[in-house]
Amino acid sequence: MSTVHLNNFDEQPTEVQQAIAFYVGYTVNGVQATAQERQAHYAVLERVGLLEPIKSVVGM
Repeated sequence: MSTVHLNNFDEQPTEVQQAIAFYVGYTVNGVQATAQERQAHYAVLERVGLLEPIKSVVGM
């Protein structure tokens, strides 16, 4: 997994900045979001290596 240093946050692509902001708002501050919104932002974070892919568990 990679990391983002906040000193270099502005150097990240806009899509990554928005996904990080969403992640913080959703996980830390409890911002309400639909599953579709969450999945869209998480997919960006997964693609750039900032979040491990969420594995769905079938049959539980």
